[in-house]
Amino acid sequence: MTEWKKTSCVLCGQNCGLEVITEKNRIIKVRGDRESLRSQGYLCRKGASIAYFQNNPERLKHPLKRIGDRFERISWDTALDEIADKIKTTLQSHGPRS
Repeated sequence: MTEWKKTSCVLCGQNCGLEVITEKNRIIKVRGDRESLRSQGYLCRKGASIAYFQNNPERLKHPLKRIGDRFERISWDTALDEIADKIKTTLQSHGPRS
């Protein structure tokens, strides 16, 4: 049985309400969620294309770090640690409003 599941779009800061049908953990259909207080059923181009972005075989699935003119795959722990260190350095150098 096909069932619409409620979720939110993550492709911009609006986080519009979506309803999706999935098959084998892949989005196959999407529509705007009319019950969403934020978007009230509206679905922009990005939201309408979310299945394409999720299912695209060229989608990045691992963190990559730029080293010179190329990218190298790194672990999630390493990526998150490096990001946290850069945020801490920015806060220390430029304050909490930076």
